[in-house]
Amino acid sequence: MYKPGIGGVTGGVGGLAVTGANLSWWISLAVASIIAGTLIALFAHRRRRLSREDGN
Repeated sequence: MYKPGIGGVTGGVGGLAVTGANLSWWISLAVASIIAGTLIALFAHRRRRLSREDGN
């Protein structure tokens, strides 16, 4: 259960540990976010490159 103010921990990994959150769920969320961000960046770069080539 969440207990605010224990040891001055208000967020981050310590906050997750205090709440008893399942760490593997947070790790999988982080991995999915990294993959999604990489794909978004790659597709945006590809779209910009293709639009630049069409203008020539």
